Amino acid sequence: MRFILIAFISLSIFSCGEEQNKDAKQNEPVKIDNDSVSKVVETKNEKDSALATTKTYQEFSDKPGNIGVFDVPEMLTLCKMDSSSFRDVNFVMAKNFSLLQAEAKTLKAKISGSAGYIAYNNDTSNFIFECVIPIAEIPKTQPKKCKVVILEASNMVIYNYYGNYNLLYRAYANIRSYIDNSKLTQSGPMREFYITDAGTEPNPEKWLTRIMVPVSKKK
Repeated sequence: MRFILIAFISLSIFSCGEEQNKDAKQNEPVKIDNDSVSKVVETKNEKDSALATTKTYQEFSDKPGNIGVFDVPEMLTLCKMDSSSFRDVNFVMAKNFSLLQAEAKTLKAKISGSAGYIAYNNDTSNFIFECVIPIAEIPKTQPKKCKVVILEASNMVIYNYYGNYNLLYRAYANIRSYIDNSKLTQSGPMREFYITDAGTEPNPEKWLTRIMVPVSKKK
């Protein structure tokens, strides 16, 4: 398991948006039992015609910086929700990612993407987050220490950040400016995925963190 060290200074700039900070639970992803996983999950933003320039998710690239607004489909994941102070969050996240990896192995679940997390608030004393690992199929048995979760489809601003985590705050400042200038508003909790990190790439300048922020048109 690759242990991810994250610069949480970025969260003080951009985590859940103005409306989401009031109640973290209202922004939790759709949680379902295995028996109902095949049901269609309705989403808020997937049919939002106001975002006429939205691209399909398959069109995105690894180009640095902001690459536009994309129609991101649902993501099937193993998830572990938790909370901690900012001081302890790296340790807690590393523990949860290890747990998710172990559960995936036990369930014989095929991992289909990079690990990441979802931020539900920016409270330094009680930061609420969810560690996620994308999987290809529904496990045949129910996980014991995590949940099978379908993350909502959404129109999302996608930003590719390359570099050490201690400068992630710059990426979030750029995303905030882009959203404001595009007359968009954040419509859900942001997601952060670690495409490459210290476990696969020794050069910090080549670490790719993909930030995904759900958006809708300002009314």
